[in-house]
Formats: sequence, structure tokens, C-alpha cells
Amino acid sequence: MRTVNRSLFTAAILFCGMAQAESINFDDLANLTTVTNQYANVVFSAGGGDVVLTTAQNPPYLGSQPNLICTGSTGGAIDCTHDFTLTFTTPVDNIYFTAYGNQTPAPGQFAEVDVYQNGVLTQPNISLDVSHTVHCDTYLDCAGDPQSLLFTDITAIAFHDNTDPAGTAYDDFSFTPETNSGAPEPSTFFLAMLPGVIGAVRVMRARGDSGRAARRQ
Repeated sequence: MRTVNRSLFTAAILFCGMAQAESINFDDLANLTTVTNQYANVVFSAGGGDVVLTTAQNPPYLGSQPNLICTGSTGGAIDCTHDFTLTFTTPVDNIYFTAYGNQTPAPGQFAEVDVYQNGVLTQPNISLDVSHTVHCDTYLDCAGDPQSLLFTDITAIAFHDNTDPAGTAYDDFSFTPETNSGAPEPSTFFLAMLPGVIGAVRVMRARGDSGRAARRQ
């Protein structure tokens, strides 16, 4: 019976961890592809007449190979300086990504990002800062600057006011989509049922103990 209890506990942990992060590295697209809605649950768009483009510059940059994204004009002239936005079709939690190519000295700010939660701007002008100090060349910064936006119910993030002398490329986004609130998550359902299951196990255990005691008499 102890084995049963341990199994239930293990199952509870596994069910609670079912929400999985989604990752986007752009490496399944051709060089200089306009990125819009190719990936589930997110749409990329840019301002200033630009679009979001893949650029095959890994290496020398150290993101996943071969692509990063930058802003640029349709057809392929990248500038990596204009504003751009990720809009999520369902809310997500905890966004991670890495910035590349920043020549701003650490720990300086290279851009800002606004976070929208449930369609409302709640976290404006979050500073995006340089953290790398290793340079692969005098004018080339290959190492990345990891960033994290640790919020829930995110429906959009908007990058703006890039001030880096060389502009900024981005790669390796990840986030955790929230489940449909109209239907319970498997983990929620399991946890709701867990007390009943444990109670049934305890009844079975008590009956087993009673039977063994009766046989000993």
C-alpha cells in the first residue's frame, strides 16, 4: 500500500508539471523570410514600415543556428533598429529570449519593452540591458544578452526605442501558453480527484488490515 501512495504522489507531481514552454528559434525558415504568423499562438509585426525578418548570422553570433530575427524592409535589407511587437492569440507566462549584436557597453540599456497583460499595458518601458563582456572582435559582439519577462497573462510585448549603435537581433524565444479557462487542465482535474482516490485507498487499506486481524484470531 505504501507503493500505491508513492505512486499517487509521483503522478501528482507529473500532472502538475504538464504545462510546457514553447520555443521559437526561427531555424526552420529560410534566410530573409518575413516572420508573421508562422508559429502557433504568436504574430510578429514591426513599425516604421518595416517587417520582422530572419537573418542567417549564427555564426558568428551564438544563437541557435542559423537564424536570428531583425527588423528590415520586405525583400531583405535589415536594419535591426525599428520597433516590433509579438502579439499572442492566447495569454502566455514567463517570456525568455536573447539579444545579439549589441555594442552598448555592459551594463547599459539598448532598448525598452512594454508588456501587455490581458490586453492592457501594465508594464511599460522595461529596460533591456547588455550583460555580455566578451567580444569576438573589435566591432563584433557575438555573445548574447539573455532577457526574461517574468509575468503572467501576457498578451503582447512591444520592443521600442532601440539605441544601440549597431542595432539588435533576437533569437530563442520561449514562453508558456496558458490553458483554455473554459476547460480544466489535466493537472487541475487530477488534483480535484486526488482526495477521493486517496480516501478510497485508505478504505481499502483499512479493510485489508481488518481482514488480516480477523485471520489472526
